[in-house]
Amino acid sequence: AEPSLPEGKVKNASDEVNWADLSPFWQSPSRSRMTFVDLFCGAGGLSKGLEMSGLEGICGLDFFKEAGMTYERNFSHPFINGDIKLEENKQKFYETVRRRLGGRRLSIVAGGFPCQGFSMANRQRLIDDPRNHLYKKYVEAVARVQPDFFVMENVRGMYSVAGQVKEDFENIGYAVACHILNAKDFG
Repeated sequence: AEPSLPEGKVKNASDEVNWADLSPFWQSPSRSRMTFVDLFCGAGGLSKGLEMSGLEGICGLDFFKEAGMTYERNFSHPFINGDIKLEENKQKFYETVRRRLGGRRLSIVAGGFPCQGFSMANRQRLIDDPRNHLYKKYVEAVARVQPDFFVMENVRGMYSVAGQVKEDFENIGYAVACHILNAKDFG
């Protein structure tokens, strides 16, 4: 049977998203063998959604100390507080992931790198905002840990550089689809 679409959504021929109604599973997800790490994890919104879906958290990384304190309180998997641009933090992350996976595959790298430079709320919206280039550290991490999938979220304004981001991921062997989704459409 065709999965139901979120209320208000209409399937069309150009829709590349494979819609599925997961709401029956939200209250009691079955445990999955899938694993995830969360880069630029903040307080853990993406991690919480993945965990609620039954996936196993392996590690979170962020440099915002206070958000990390929330992350550590809410998750049992390791959190690394540090700047992803620094080699010692990257190595600590990679070693933690390797150790925690114990030979298993990593299913997903999730992440929502800083959006301030792309945000419509930022009246200056500078393309040269140094935070805009942090996605390259995300690409580097995906290339290094080779997950089955990656999920990257950001604000609508990032669509202005979506072509370059897509090309960067395709250069490391991933097929990429970019979509603008509105959370209100998903309950």
